[in-house]
Amino acid sequence: MSNDQQLLEKAKQLDPDALREFHHRFYEMVARYVQFKVGDQRTVEDLCGEIFVRALEALRRGSAWRDSPQGWIMGIARNVVADHYRQRERMPEVQLNEQVTAAEHTNPLHQAIRSERTRELVQAIRQLTDEQREVIVLRFLEGMDIQSVAQALNKKPGAIKGLQFRAMRTLAELIQPQSMEDTV
Repeated sequence: MSNDQQLLEKAKQLDPDALREFHHRFYEMVARYVQFKVGDQRTVEDLCGEIFVRALEALRRGSAWRDSPQGWIMGIARNVVADHYRQRERMPEVQLNEQVTAAEHTNPLHQAIRSERTRELVQAIRQLTDEQREVIVLRFLEGMDIQSVAQALNKKPGAIKGLQFRAMRTLAELIQPQSMEDTV
């Protein structure tokens, strides 16, 4: 029996240690996703709480992940964020935090170049469709596999591969490669 299966069995019995392990294992990933989607730290904390409450309620009902606990919890996260925006009746744009996209470097020239490239990437990502943006965030920011993303978005793996391919092609067209000399 896999670790995920063992965790599921214990979590379905509402075992406190299993629930604590589940929360510990997935909280950071869920919080990063919510942060990317909403931006406001207080809202992130509130929504993360709601996500784990819904997960606990689902476990109580006997509804849990089939293949991937990661895909299952991210599907719940996606639904909670969507509910949040439905309640607010608008979807503001969120700035990508440079800490998410680049490590710190001390060279000011490299920092300026990286900052400009990050700005270009954020602008390009905003031009993707909502579904393409979701796939890019889950695949590359969260590092989820195709199967988990498919489960989170309630789509088939082939559809996720297609969305990813089209998103990457669009990003490549929008962001032209530049050498350091061209930038300076």
